[in-house]
Amino acid sequence: MSKNKKTNDKFDKSIKKVSDNDEDEIMEKEPDSEINSDEKNKIGKSIKRAFKYSIQTWIFRCLLCALGIELILEMLGRRSIIGGFTFLFNAPIVFLYNVSIIFFTLLFALFIRKRIFGIIFLSAIWIVCGVINFIVLGFRVTPFAAIDFLMVWDTFSMINIYFSKFQLVLISIGIIVVIAGLILLFRKTPKYEGQMKVKLTMLACVIAWGIVWGFTNFGVKHNIISDDFANLGTAYQEYGFAYCFTNSIIDNGISKPDDYSEEKIMEIKAELDEIGTKGIKKKPNIIIIQLESFFDPNDLEGLDLSENPLPNFTKFKADYPSGYLTVPALGAGTANSEFELLTGIKSTYFGAGEYPYKTTVNEVPVEGLCSLLANEGYRTHAIHNNKASFYDRWHVYDEMGFEDFTSLEYMYDVEYTSTGWAKDKTLTDDIIKCLDSSEGYDFVFTISVQGHGRYPSDTDTCEDHIQLTYDQEKMQEPFHYYINQIYEMDEMMGELKAALDKRGEDYVLILYGDHLPSLNISQHQLKDSTLFQTEYVIVNNINLKLEDEDIESNEMSLKLLKALNLPLGYAQKAHLLYEGEELDEKLTLIAYDELFGDDYIFDGHTPVPEGEMKMGITPITIDDAVISGEGISVTGENFNTYSVIFINDDAVETTYISKTELIAEDVKIEAGDEVLVAQVDAAHHVLSETEKIIFK
Repeated sequence: MSKNKKTNDKFDKSIKKVSDNDEDEIMEKEPDSEINSDEKNKIGKSIKRAFKYSIQTWIFRCLLCALGIELILEMLGRRSIIGGFTFLFNAPIVFLYNVSIIFFTLLFALFIRKRIFGIIFLSAIWIVCGVINFIVLGFRVTPFAAIDFLMVWDTFSMINIYFSKFQLVLISIGIIVVIAGLILLFRKTPKYEGQMKVKLTMLACVIAWGIVWGFTNFGVKHNIISDDFANLGTAYQEYGFAYCFTNSIIDNGISKPDDYSEEKIMEIKAELDEIGTKGIKKKPNIIIIQLESFFDPNDLEGLDLSENPLPNFTKFKADYPSGYLTVPALGAGTANSEFELLTGIKSTYFGAGEYPYKTTVNEVPVEGLCSLLANEGYRTHAIHNNKASFYDRWHVYDEMGFEDFTSLEYMYDVEYTSTGWAKDKTLTDDIIKCLDSSEGYDFVFTISVQGHGRYPSDTDTCEDHIQLTYDQEKMQEPFHYYINQIYEMDEMMGELKAALDKRGEDYVLILYGDHLPSLNISQHQLKDSTLFQTEYVIVNNINLKLEDEDIESNEMSLKLLKALNLPLGYAQKAHLLYEGEELDEKLTLIAYDELFGDDYIFDGHTPVPEGEMKMGITPITIDDAVISGEGISVTGENFNTYSVIFINDDAVETTYISKTELIAEDVKIEAGDEVLVAQVDAAHHVLSETEKIIFK
């Protein structure tokens, strides 16, 4: 017994001795022994630590985030949770392509120590864009695109129209919460303590970009995706938010055609210069009115009206040349319909969702109806009962060659809708003022705004000229508001025609809608037209021999000039000489050369007559400034609510009294100070100034 006990004691001591040795000694002394459980735990922790801090792990995390973000973006873009999953299962390849784009952007978070913050911050940018898209689609059909960043100040000036005070408070709180959350997140998230491995991260970015670039080219070539967004809303639905939105950032202007050269342009020029005019020129006054969101609701299924809301327009269509007009916009995008009609150039030649008014023709002269008619001796006028800076029109019209521009800031006795848009009634007086301002013939291009959305869902938002029932109950009140607005727009048309007839001069009056209203109208509801068709009519008192026909908005200038036997521009001649793909090819070359290229077709000379555009048709003048109480009283002519007194180039708070008097209270003024009156819009742009007077 004792012998066995001693043996066991020795054995126990030997075990204890071995267990006290360090790991290196064990491996040396017993290389073939099994690794105990403690060692396994240590190795497991090492593997976990390597997995936690390896670049591969962070890349995998970015990929998982990208998958989640893409699914959320598609849900927001379709305004439906099910819609996001439907896109995933119906178009998995396109879905993964969008994931790859988001994944590529998230990889840049791996270049900073606070990687968690970086990934969340970049993810937040994507989600915020998706939320903005969700909100935008609640007011219009066109989704959120990069061009909307250039429209941000215009949006702020109209924000009270689209949102209630309560909604604005919620939006403000949401913005504050997001910013505060990001700041807190930046402070609280830990720094990455492992090796940064910048080279591997750069390699991952290059590979990710290669995947995006490669699939983009492969997808476009095999019609999986498209880089030609004729319908931006449809493109977002078919190709995903991430691709379409990033494409709208990258794709701007007109891409340089592969065959662009001086020789090619001169070849086209030679062909087009052979086209001349035939017949005797007719030079009537030309008035064109682009009617905001205007179409004939009598053609809409499911809408029952108490009476025809457009009696004048209906009669005009029966008596004068008319037809459907295919436009490049739906529910929004007024400026692109306008651009096409004035220039003859398709807006689809530009980038996805791009407005040439905001990116190109606000800085570069462009040949169009204005310059062509000016070269024929026409006085050229533009009118818009909205602010001058909307879509940058005050710069665009100057580049197009208009001699004067009467915007809302130069109008009087303006009435407004319940949603804050100026009514079109005042346009008749403004058009007649333009025609009376010269003894010759005039071209007056006018953009109306009364039919503009948002269309309220409340009751008692307008005068009840027309009663209606609509089979979509939730759209009953928005349609009621809209129908009664276009009823008043139709009244304006009748009043204008009567005023033109009374003047006794020859005239051509073109009326057309810029796009359908944003009222959830579907294709199956339209009896004879498409979602991208409005209507036009050419009212005239010179017996123009024109057939009723359906045309595109970029063909209207050709139709008008040809009917009057007036000289055509190169875009109009291209429409006359070419057709189909050849037309697009040649017209793209012409447009690129004129707006982005070397201007071979005009030999480097501007096609637009030189001269500085004047704001307003009625001169605003200042006569005197006198002390009045604690301030001053300024007298003059043709002031309105946009008139602001300036003392020594500083604007002072101004009260409008009448067309002949303005008052500024609580201001100090001394002898020798300079005083003037300027027209200032809601965004504080100074549009024009009177002569200065010296205070005595």
